[in-house]
Amino acid sequence: MVGDMDSRLKIKLYNGWRLVENEGVLASYVKGASCLQFSQAHKKGSPLQDDPEQLISICEKLTQRMRGSRDMSSASGKCAFGIFGTVVAKGDYPAHFQAWVLKNENDLILITQTCETEPSPQEITEAGAIALMTKLGTADGPVAEPRLM
Repeated sequence: MVGDMDSRLKIKLYNGWRLVENEGVLASYVKGASCLQFSQAHKKGSPLQDDPEQLISICEKLTQRMRGSRDMSSASGKCAFGIFGTVVAKGDYPAHFQAWVLKNENDLILITQTCETEPSPQEITEAGAIALMTKLGTADGPVAEPRLM
């Protein structure tokens, strides 16, 4: 997979989320205990398969870095970008971690929410809504330049 330099992430944020510089990711936003990070990849050639379990599997692999991981749950469905898979995990460090993989025909967007301490219910709700509203295209609000994933 290679980065598609003509694509832009369209991210709709709630009040209080602010952009922070974070090398190696497309965009990072913070609010309270939460850090949301965005990455994107584009596959040239034949379209990616519509397999929500594969998306969940990618998210599960990301939780392997947690210390004391417990209370994991997963979900999948449709989103503004196409389809998604997500996994939420609680642990010793970080205290809360959620990953989403969004997919359309040839593009993937990876979003993570990492919290060193337990986030507020509002932060969790807003992060989920922001993730599921994210798509590619021209944006009126915050825009990030894609990098190789």
